[in-house]
Amino acid sequence: MAQSHEIDVLVIGSGPTGLTAANLLADTGLQVALIEKNPGSGDEPRAISATDETLRVMAHLGIMDELGPQMLMDTGARYFGLGGKVIADVRPGTPRLGQPGKSQFDQPIMEGLLYEAATLRQNLGLHYATAATRIEQHADHVIVHATRTGEATTGFNGSKAADTGQNPYAVAEGEETALEFKAKWVLACDGGRSFTRRELGIGLQGSTQTERWIVVDLLDVPGNPEPFASFHCNGQRPAVVVPGVGGRRRYEFMLFDHEDGDAMITPESITALVAPFQDTNVVSVRRAAVYTAHQRIADTYRKGRILLAGDAAHLMPPFAGQGLNAGIRDAVGAAWRLAAVIKGEASEVLIDDYETERRPHAEEMVKLSKRIGWVVMNTNPVITRVRDAVVTSTRIIPPLNRWLTGMRFLKQPHYTTGTVAAPVSGVPHLAQNFAGRMLPQPNLEVNGATVMLDELLSAGWNTIEVAAGSQLVFTNQDGDSVRAKDINRVFDTATGTVLLVRPDYYVAGIAPAREVDQLLEALSAKATVLRTFGAAKQGTRG
Repeated sequence: MAQSHEIDVLVIGSGPTGLTAANLLADTGLQVALIEKNPGSGDEPRAISATDETLRVMAHLGIMDELGPQMLMDTGARYFGLGGKVIADVRPGTPRLGQPGKSQFDQPIMEGLLYEAATLRQNLGLHYATAATRIEQHADHVIVHATRTGEATTGFNGSKAADTGQNPYAVAEGEETALEFKAKWVLACDGGRSFTRRELGIGLQGSTQTERWIVVDLLDVPGNPEPFASFHCNGQRPAVVVPGVGGRRRYEFMLFDHEDGDAMITPESITALVAPFQDTNVVSVRRAAVYTAHQRIADTYRKGRILLAGDAAHLMPPFAGQGLNAGIRDAVGAAWRLAAVIKGEASEVLIDDYETERRPHAEEMVKLSKRIGWVVMNTNPVITRVRDAVVTSTRIIPPLNRWLTGMRFLKQPHYTTGTVAAPVSGVPHLAQNFAGRMLPQPNLEVNGATVMLDELLSAGWNTIEVAAGSQLVFTNQDGDSVRAKDINRVFDTATGTVLLVRPDYYVAGIAPAREVDQLLEALSAKATVLRTFGAAKQGTRG
């Protein structure tokens, strides 16, 4: 008879997206289980770039103190054209979310820290070497049938999950055990070859690029890396070099149609490819693999009580560094909505807003990645000369040059539909820009001490009243309040207004202070908790 587990949410897949979602869901007090078909989380260095939004989430989960020292923070990109000439230096603009706009990380390290964080959450069960085999959808729950092998005792990178107390059903090696998970909702983060997506019959829109690339990850690279990735758009064999800390470095080389992928990742071939950039006698090859970039997006992110997130929902070329970051946005966007609906704080319409908000932005990132890839990969001699001329000519057009060098083409989400309300009449024009965007995170002063804004946000919904003199009043959904001063004066354009902040730190709406009830009412049909926002008590916290 199958082992049975009844939980609130089942997460399928333990990559960065799945582990982030599982941790966030557990933090809301829900009973959560995570299953992963492999015996442990991944140990391959795949994703490598993290945005400020992703790092803000990692800080929220409590792992940035350990992750930060293992990252090359605040990086940019340098583009080399024909003849090795620099045609553009780009770097994110002034950080607004409390973290650098772009940084380089090591995926196994991030996954390891997310896994360790998961083991500390007592209401989160981890089940490795456990593959979903069948899914049954019902009116008010989902049943996922799965099979676990004896390798289930392995946690992350060889550590024993059984030692953490999170895997009490370990079985002897070689045995198979049938499991049954009954969940109110399922969040599928099971990658580009998603079993869940196929099982549900959800198709993919888009195409697969014909260009193949070799990715080579090195260890023990000497010296201190410069804080930028270099794109060698040489028109011959395009290459990308991405530095890291601790002697880590990644090289990516374009393959041609006539080249055999297996032959090109032999030690001899790798040495020949890397030699123009790096002496291979003093380094170790961590990984060499061939990949084909995809540019595809799921037809729908939801079917019944099952949601798709991460690569299960979208696949994009790596050139904009947005694959993992889009997945983390998915994890956050799905987690707070699932928690709200399960806890009776929102209607199910809120779940539909997940796709309404996330799919268009993911589609935009897929297209952007494709366009950047076209710039990098082009080998047509005429087109590459024109490309270099066009890029360098932006220097004489300051607005265009700032758009390019400040990476303004890499747009953060700005939601105008979904769980957002139109600005209430009377809001100053500049203040309206806060609505639908992630809340900035400046330094604030509280009782003479300097703190980051997120330290004053409670779980759930919050309001921030912007008063004269850069004074801010934070109020959570229980009615607790705390005052702070906006040292950086980020919110001065919104003086006299109230910002309504969602659990994912996005601004759901903005209204004049006297009209805050109108703003709450505008969203209360979806987030029913807003009908009693702040009614429990009025006091001062902090």
